[in-house]
Amino acid sequence: MTQRSILFLPALASVMVMTGQTVDLISGSLRVSPGTSLRFDGPLSFSIQPGAEVVNDGVIDLGLGATLQEPAGGPITGSGTESAVIDLDGPIGNEEPGGLGLSLTTDFPTGPLTVTRGHLPRAFPEGDPSIERWYRIDAPSATSGSADITISYDPIELNGLSADAIGLFRSDGLDGPWDPLASTNDPMDHLVQGSIQAPFGVYTAFDVNAPTPSPSLLATNGLHVWPTLTSEVLFIHSTDGAPLGPIMLFDGLGRTLPVITLGRSADLVSLQVADLAAGAYYLRVGGRAIVKFRKA
Repeated sequence: MTQRSILFLPALASVMVMTGQTVDLISGSLRVSPGTSLRFDGPLSFSIQPGAEVVNDGVIDLGLGATLQEPAGGPITGSGTESAVIDLDGPIGNEEPGGLGLSLTTDFPTGPLTVTRGHLPRAFPEGDPSIERWYRIDAPSATSGSADITISYDPIELNGLSADAIGLFRSDGLDGPWDPLASTNDPMDHLVQGSIQAPFGVYTAFDVNAPTPSPSLLATNGLHVWPTLTSEVLFIHSTDGAPLGPIMLFDGLGRTLPVITLGRSADLVSLQVADLAAGAYYLRVGGRAIVKFRKA
């Protein structure tokens, strides 16, 4: 696919106005289509006003000088990415490239550094989702050393997770595998903070108690539970043919919940979970194992 590149001009949309060094999206909706790159050239601020909407399914390139301002409750959404560049030879002190919500502090030279942000949540193999915000840090000259990062997010990007229970995770690529990082969170200010090591990678926040099993989705002791991110039905299968035994359901506080069975044989059970609130739940299957799943 040929990617189209658009250099920003105020005439792109009638709901945009340019005053000084600020471009304001006052109202309405701006859509960046797949295969399209919207580039802001120069030291200006792209400000999305409350009530306006930006859906980015392409690329928004803020370059070296442009910054983004998003209203609370109205961050950019879509399947695309936003990126910004800083070009510093020395240490970095609490820099937030492009106003994208990721701040970095380092005590070693990084050289040119690009931060890319996306909005589609990542997932563990068994289905546990991340928040609806991820970052990739590209710094080819930074091959060693550590940095402190702070990720800020909008509460509407929590994606059903609890702000009190999320932590930083790292991967070399968007599809994992994901490794937990020592981190702290500030649920009141919607921040997650931690230290990372160069070479850098992809970062997001998951439930710190989320399991990270293999892609086979095989739980311990011959159990197969799927899908572990579900909105209606959950299946439990004894892969070794042994009877499943009694099934108990618990919420995140350890409270016992009623189990609604749609169908059952000795080694296969289907449960109805549509009436559960969104969040994490736990199954105790006979004397075998406790398995976590998430209701979407």
